[in-house]
Amino acid sequence: MLSAITKSNSTTSSFQTKPLTGIQRFYHRRRIDDHGASYYVEARELCPLDVLNTPDRFLVVTFDQADDYIVVADKRVYLTPANSIKCTSNIECRLAVVDLDELEHAKQYDFDAKFSHTYTNIFDSMDELRQIARDQYSRGGAVWIKQSALYDAKTDRCSYYYSTSYKPAGV
Repeated sequence: MLSAITKSNSTTSSFQTKPLTGIQRFYHRRRIDDHGASYYVEARELCPLDVLNTPDRFLVVTFDQADDYIVVADKRVYLTPANSIKCTSNIECRLAVVDLDELEHAKQYDFDAKFSHTYTNIFDSMDELRQIARDQYSRGGAVWIKQSALYDAKTDRCSYYYSTSYKPAGV
């Protein structure tokens, strides 16, 4: 079983093992700079190969910053830490790696199109999502995202750039 080392709340400096759940068992965010703004969302080294090589399980999807959900068969399904690893919240069109097995079991809410935003991503069914996942997998194997942050000292702002293993769903 995969696990993460977390510091205990006790007064001693002992460490305990906390089991990972959801997509966290298979994917993680690996920092590539000191500030944590540039990173890879990639499969864990110990991710079982049979899980990683399932062509219709994981996909990269876009969603609107204001929504924090995607729409599947006229139902809102929120992207949570159990079913997705999301990239930065500082831009309007966001990216996430999604575990479709976990997403399928997430609570669903009715969706009204009048509340959609510019980047609200709408899919007809879970079958459509699984087909997109198969297409992405056939182009690049296991999914990954690289987020690069570029700081502009003149404007004191950060810009974010993405590289993915293939074209994200919804673009």
